[in-house]
Amino acid sequence: MSETYVCARCEATVEREFAVKSLIRTCAECGEHGRFVHKSLLESLTAIPDEERPEEWDGMSLDDQFMDAVKRGLIEITRG
Repeated sequence: MSETYVCARCEATVEREFAVKSLIRTCAECGEHGRFVHKSLLESLTAIPDEERPEEWDGMSLDDQFMDAVKRGLIEITRG
């Protein structure tokens, strides 16, 4: 069973045979070296209500949204 990870810069996806919250790699699509988040975390970001999002949310990269949401306690990263 494979898991889907989403590039935090361009939202390209890769499949891997293991499940972790995020991984760091170079994206084959945009060429950036950075975070790929598990698709479940992307789903958590899209579930954040509009009133909880900062004004600049739509202009932020996925990586910035992810870091902002964690910092403000809107999503929680747990072990396991």
